[in-house]
Order: sequence, then structure tokens, then C-alpha cells
Amino acid sequence: MLASTNSFRAPRAGTKAALEVHVSTWNVGNKAPRADAASGWLRDARRSDIVAVGAQEASYVKTRKTIKPVAVSAACGDEANFKSRFRKGFFKSTKWTRVGMVAGGAFAGGVMAAPVAPMGVMCGMFTGWFASKRLVQEIKVRIHWFDFLHSALGHEFELLQTQILLQMRLAVFVKKELVPRIRSVKVGSKATGLGNLVGNKGGLLVHIELENGETIAFLSCHLAAHEQPKYLEARNHMVHEILEGTWIDCVEKPKCALPVVTDVNSALFDAGSEMINKMKGTSRQVYERTSDAFQGATGARLAIGSGMAPRKNQAPELLDVATHVFFFGDLNYRLDPGKVVGNEWDTHWDKTAPEMTSTKLANKYDVDKVPLSKFPAARPVAQPGMIEEESDDEITESSPFQIGRTAVIESVGAQEFDQLVKADQLIKSMKEGKVFANFHEMPLKFFPTFKRASNNLKDGKGKKAPAQEQSVAEPGSAEYYNEKRVPSWCDRVLVHSLTGAKDSCSPLEYGARHDVTTSDHAPVYARFRVRLRDLPPLKALPRAKLTLTNLSVTRNTIEDDFRGSSVYVHLFVPHTRTVVPEAREVSSGHVARDESQPKTIGKYTFSGDVLPSCIVGYDAADEVTFAEQEKAAARFALLTTEERIALKENEDAEKSEELPTPVGMDAYGKFVGIITLVDSRYGDKLGTCTVLLPSKGSSSFDVPLLLRSANVGRIKGSWELSSI
Repeated sequence: MLASTNSFRAPRAGTKAALEVHVSTWNVGNKAPRADAASGWLRDARRSDIVAVGAQEASYVKTRKTIKPVAVSAACGDEANFKSRFRKGFFKSTKWTRVGMVAGGAFAGGVMAAPVAPMGVMCGMFTGWFASKRLVQEIKVRIHWFDFLHSALGHEFELLQTQILLQMRLAVFVKKELVPRIRSVKVGSKATGLGNLVGNKGGLLVHIELENGETIAFLSCHLAAHEQPKYLEARNHMVHEILEGTWIDCVEKPKCALPVVTDVNSALFDAGSEMINKMKGTSRQVYERTSDAFQGATGARLAIGSGMAPRKNQAPELLDVATHVFFFGDLNYRLDPGKVVGNEWDTHWDKTAPEMTSTKLANKYDVDKVPLSKFPAARPVAQPGMIEEESDDEITESSPFQIGRTAVIESVGAQEFDQLVKADQLIKSMKEGKVFANFHEMPLKFFPTFKRASNNLKDGKGKKAPAQEQSVAEPGSAEYYNEKRVPSWCDRVLVHSLTGAKDSCSPLEYGARHDVTTSDHAPVYARFRVRLRDLPPLKALPRAKLTLTNLSVTRNTIEDDFRGSSVYVHLFVPHTRTVVPEAREVSSGHVARDESQPKTIGKYTFSGDVLPSCIVGYDAADEVTFAEQEKAAARFALLTTEERIALKENEDAEKSEELPTPVGMDAYGKFVGIITLVDSRYGDKLGTCTVLLPSKGSSSFDVPLLLRSANVGRIKGSWELSSI
């Protein structure tokens, strides 16, 4: 495999060295947005260079009363009206979609019920009409949503790329002058809903690579709802699935391409692609899948090798290679009323029983008694226009839940945010290392955004009041929140920065827009300033040898874990080698687990004679290797004439470039190495870490061992970098 030779180029002269990034999330509640969302919350995002908006439950019903993009432009004070990029006309309209589906249903019904063809045709037409109605409704809503966002942000922005999963949407906008500076865009999705197949829960990814090699990833999610501890475990588990699934299956898409809004599977089911992925099991399929992920992560120009390459050259995780990852959405983590009331967790979730001792309640919600796989499947499948509700058991006034909720309401009203943070499930899980290790979040200094009462939008007779007469309770008051929910910070924005790049992402602002009142969630936004690092280009790096001299790994495990009796480590250094070495050069020998340790600890000690070394930097001899591997790959690549011409032009342009001024060995201190712990028997990844390379001679490290944002152990060792 080959690493990209174009990575980490210096920004163009005269261009911004820092970008402002605006990240927003909103659970729309399947209610059409109004002008207040555009003129306030979204219009304020115009000062940023990149705007990412994630939406959940965004399948509202579009009617004639739904605000039009032209009205949005007027509400935002724009002189020129917004013009949609979606094509109009009969053959591009939803009318043609309905005609086609009705005709198709009639034909299919007639064929399947040949003996009674007229009856089959009628049934088929009815089925096609009903299905087309649902599909057309979803198509109209998707078009309206993206046009609504674009018209609110204004003509200075381009819709860079989008991703859709049932009721979830992710849209990334960039300033027009920034588009030429973007080298590639990748998108991915992962459904974690019913049976881990359906997209009523899951995540969406848009990954951007800038011209200097910096990468920014936006991950918008909707995690499992409900309050008890078992659902907290389900949320944590979903985060790991989303981080892995969205990245390994992501694909490159054209810049500024319109979103696909007419796909039947993504509109109504979203299970087909997940089922296909789960069926991939042969060694060749696994090899191709891993190679694609490796190529996507490293910018590899070629991906050739033996069937063992995927097990040796482990594909890097998203968190190991993306400079910045913004993880946001309706994460559904709750404030635990038990922690607010009695300094104990999980003691005040019961809504119907009288006050009980904490021991009985803890036993009732014992997570280990229910398999984790049952949690996502316990929820109904979301359909367009359908609101997914939690259970609304009748609440007893003296129940632990009511006592706890009252305490939370009082703390919210008094703006005791520092105390409430101590009861937040997400922060608790982060401190325990179960999820979002090395992620950061700005302080929570705004009122909880979930769940707002809807009765404040009704008149005295219980009917929905006209928009001009709707009154909203004061944010933070008892009347502002649903009486059957504990107010919580469900909507969040977190960021993960690569080792050595944390200082280049500065937090600016974190807040909620409680003035947007159509949903039971308030939109949440965060602003960051991202400084583009000026790293030396690959061809300026001197040839050197990186050698691991000693390594010790401690991995947390469980008694029935069949993996880890024997392991090896894999060393990879992104963007510092023109030719990735053979697998045997970057993988260590196999080391058995220290049996003297308890079964809950996997300890492995690697001596210097089994540890790998890796050649980094540029040498003119690499060009010969390039040519040989390109010839070999050309025999297998099925490229069109246009693709071959474009590839040849790109290669000629690279060869014509003058070599940059060489830099010293200390420049390596700006790059990272990735060390991956792998199970010897099954090839499963058991953990990974990123460490800054030695800037001079040798250095030692002692860092957490992570697996898709969970802290699973510790890894320490030393390595040296010597010129050759």
C-alpha cells in the first residue's frame, strides 16, 4: 500500500490560516420549522466558514402553510430571494414518482395474481398509491429541509455534502471561497436501531480533507432513548458502533453534489445496506473492505497485497487519523435525579412505586440481567412523520421519580449548573472511561434542552393556539419542562483532536436556542476556531528509521473473553512514508499473556528483538517503486478512459513539482505514530494509541489504550528515530 504524497501541504498564500466552525444539532420533533429558527439560530451561523447541522426526527409533514425558502430569505433580511438547486418540472416532480409507483404496483399485482388479474391489479394499484404517498411525503420534506437550511445561511454558502438515514439528516455547508481548498469529501452512515439494522437510531458521517492534509469529520447521531441504567449502557455501546461503522464503510462523494432524496430504501427502511454489510464474511470480502478503509484513512494511491495484508496492516480508526472529529446530536444522556437528591446513582427512576430503598431499586435495574442486544430491538421502528415516544407511566406523587424530578427542577431554576453536571450520565461515563475518551466538551452553562412541554403552545381549551397567540413558559421554569421527564442535556456537541493538534482547535461558544419553540428539544450549537497546522510536506522529510525498543501493554478484560491469549502490535506512521513497508516490517512477533496476572488483566511484555521498525521520510528511489506498483495495479484496475487520463495528468503534475527544501529530523516531532494491539488468532483489534514521534533521538511514552473511544488499558514504552 502507498501513503499519500500530497498530505500536509502548507496552506495557499493569502488564504486563511484559521477557520471558524459552527456545529449545531436539533431534534426537530417531526414539526415543521418556522422563521424563528432561521432568523435567529441559523442566521447567526453565517459568520462561520464551515457550518454542520445535524437533525433528528426531521420527517415532518409539509403542507401549504409550511414556510417557504423565499419567506426564509425575507425573514433573514436578504435582498435576493433564495433559489433552490433541486430541479422542477413534471418528470422531476413527485407527481411522476406517484404515477410510476402506482403503475409498477398494478403490473406487479397483475403478474402475481394471474388467475384473478383484475383483483391483483387493483390491489397492486392501491399498494403503489399508499407507498408512493409515504415516499412523496418524505421526498418533499427532505427537499424542504435542505432548502430551509441553505436559504437561512444565505448565498455565501455552498451545500458541500449531506447524509440521510430515515428521520436523521446531516448537512455540511462551507463558504464558497473555501470549496477549492477541499481535496475530498467522504460520507458514511451506521444504523443502530431495530436489530441494529434500521435507521431510527444511528449515526451519519461527513469527512472533509483540506488541501494541506488536515481532516475534519462531522458525526451526527441519535442514540437510544429512555432513562434506566440499561439504556445508558446501550447508548455507550452505540457510540462505539457508530465510530466504527460510519468510517469503515464511508465512500467518497463529489463536492457540492445535491443530496439523493428519492431513494426508496433510505426513505422508508434503511435496512438493506446494513444486512449486506453483515453478510460480508469471506476472506476476500474482508480484505477488500479493510483495504478500502485503509486507503480512505491514509489517502493511499494504491491498495495491493496478499490476503493477509488486512490482518497485518490494520486499518486506522477514525479517531487515529482525523485531525478533528465533532460528535454531536441527540445523544439522549440524562440527568440522574438520584445523584441530585441523595448523592447516589440510579435510585430515583421508578415512576409508579412508593419510595423504596436504593438497594432494591439498584437490583431492579441490574444491567447484567438483560442482554445488551435486547435494548435497541425493544423500540418501535420509526417511520416518516412518526414521533418516537418513551413510555408514559402514571407518576405517583410520592414516587422516587417525582421526588427526584422536583429536585432537578429546583436546581435548574436556580441555575446550579455546576451541581447538575455531577449528575449527568454522559460525564459520568466519560470519567469512567467507558465512552468518549479524549473527547472534550465546553462547560454546560445553558438550561437543559429536553424535554420541553408542548401544552404551552395550546389555548385554554386544549387546542393548538395560532402562532401569534402561542405563549412559551420561561426557560428553566417548572412549566417549561414535560411533567413526565427529568430535564436533561440530551443534545450535545463534543470534539476529539488528534494528538499534537489539540491546541489548534479552540472553543469559542456553546449554548442553546430556547427561542426556537416548535420542538420538544431546543437546538444546541457550538463554535470553534480551527487553526490549520503548517506541517512540512512529505518529500521534505529526511529518510529515517523509527524503532520500538521496548513495550508493555496492560489491557482490561473479562474472564470469559476468548481473545487476548496471544497478541502482536502493529506500527503505522501516517503521512511520513511514500511507500508503506511490507506487513512483516511493521508488525511485531507474537507475545503470550502473562498468566501470573488476574484474569481481569491482560499484561503483555514485548522485548526489543520482536518489536517492529518502520522506515519514514522520502528517497528518490521510491519513485521507481511507484512506477512498478502502478504498472501492477493498472492490470487489475477497471478504469474508464476519462479516469485514466485524469490519473495520468495528476501524476504528471506531481512529477513536475520541484522538491521542497529539506527539513531537519526535529520536524518529525509534529507527526504521530499509531500502535495497534491485535489478537493473534482472530485478527481482532484490541486497542490502539497515538503518540507523537521523537523530535530528537529517543523518547518514552505512557498513554491510555483506547478502542473506539473507550479506555481499555494502558500502553507504555520507548522508541528511537535515527537518520539513515
